[in-house]
Amino acid sequence: MRKPKTKLKKTVKSIQISHKEDKMNTIMRTLSVMFMLFIGLGMSAQNNGIDRFYEKYQQDDHFTRINISSKMFSLFTNFDSNDPDEKDVLETISKLKGLKVLSGEAIPNAKAIYLDAVKRPNAEMEELMVVQDKGSELKFFITESKGIITELLLVSYDDTSVMMMSLIGDIDLKSISKLSKKMNIDGFEHLEKVK
Repeated sequence: MRKPKTKLKKTVKSIQISHKEDKMNTIMRTLSVMFMLFIGLGMSAQNNGIDRFYEKYQQDDHFTRINISSKMFSLFTNFDSNDPDEKDVLETISKLKGLKVLSGEAIPNAKAIYLDAVKRPNAEMEELMVVQDKGSELKFFITESKGIITELLLVSYDDTSVMMMSLIGDIDLKSISKLSKKMNIDGFEHLEKVK
């Protein structure tokens, strides 16, 4: 009669071990899913073409960093104007969600930084245009979703300077070109050539 009890104890232990293994497997699967979510969130947080460089050169005094939030752009929409040109500018600004600029002067490796930036700005970006001139180069990239440009990235270098500018929002290239003329922003005048 003792043998059945021993068998029963072994069966109960086996069930307990199996239950613990199931719990461990469930915990491991849950942790794996959470890890993948955090990785995905981290990658989406650095989704635009300039973030990687913005963080890399955050403490470098050779670089000027500018970050304009959607709130700043929304404040411009409160202005009233009877001038049609100003209305166009305000309408263009109202569609913008953010602007980041990273500009470096007296950078001995400006071309290397530029080449790294244009090599892989973002997996979803495609090159729109290249402008080359004696010792300088300027490239435009866009991210497009359902026929709407959601990011416009400008990357340029000239001898010892490098500049990256990321514009986020619903972007109309012709409107941005007009806006850049009004605000005297160099580089964007080349967008007029895009059809």
